[in-house]
Amino acid sequence: MRRSSVYALLLVLGVLALPHCVTMTDGIEVDVAYQPAPTPAALQTGTGHRVRLERALIVFGEIELLRCDNFVRTLWKLFGPGTAMAHTPIAPTRLGVPFIIDLMESTGTPIFAGTLRPPPGRYCGVRAVGTPANQDSAGFSERTREMLDTTLLIQGRLEEGDGIDMGPIDLRVQERLVWELSFAEPLVLEEVKSVGVVVAFDQADWFGGIGFAPHDPAAVERELIENVGSSLEASL
Repeated sequence: MRRSSVYALLLVLGVLALPHCVTMTDGIEVDVAYQPAPTPAALQTGTGHRVRLERALIVFGEIELLRCDNFVRTLWKLFGPGTAMAHTPIAPTRLGVPFIIDLMESTGTPIFAGTLRPPPGRYCGVRAVGTPANQDSAGFSERTREMLDTTLLIQGRLEEGDGIDMGPIDLRVQERLVWELSFAEPLVLEEVKSVGVVVAFDQADWFGGIGFAPHDPAAVERELIENVGSSLEASL
């Protein structure tokens, strides 16, 4: 009888300890950084125009590390309606603090965004989400206040190739933008380790092929959004 009681006690202790063993992730850390290229004084479009930037800001609302077995998501999750929040729900694979990047201050140096502590597994990429900022956003100030309802802001002057001024540029993207970026090879996390993930982009590519038709600003915005997505690249 006494032996049976001892066995029962050991079984209960084992069950209580099991969840702690399964969820143990201490020692695995993934540092995340954004790395815009240095911003030149003038950007070529390839269509005979040149853009001279005066202001350029982008807001990353969250970034999430994606497991290989669920890298492909449904269209609803990717492109369904979403709202900007101060912080998305806490998760070991996701950073949810909106991050404002002023591209006019970019020198090409990586900008640290935070540290993930994911469980062991194989990860094939990241999901980066652009959203309007809020007052809790990293980088929020009086200068960046207008990003409260804006995901991407571009202001400057448009010139012909020979330097003739064609007028101002004022592009404001207010919608939620979602990009899934794959690594060149999977990130395998099986033991204590510290690694880094960098989301890099070259804003000089954002204006490639844009014709800047004066009577179709919506088309210019669509092309800009496509170019932004094409310029993003995730690496380890």
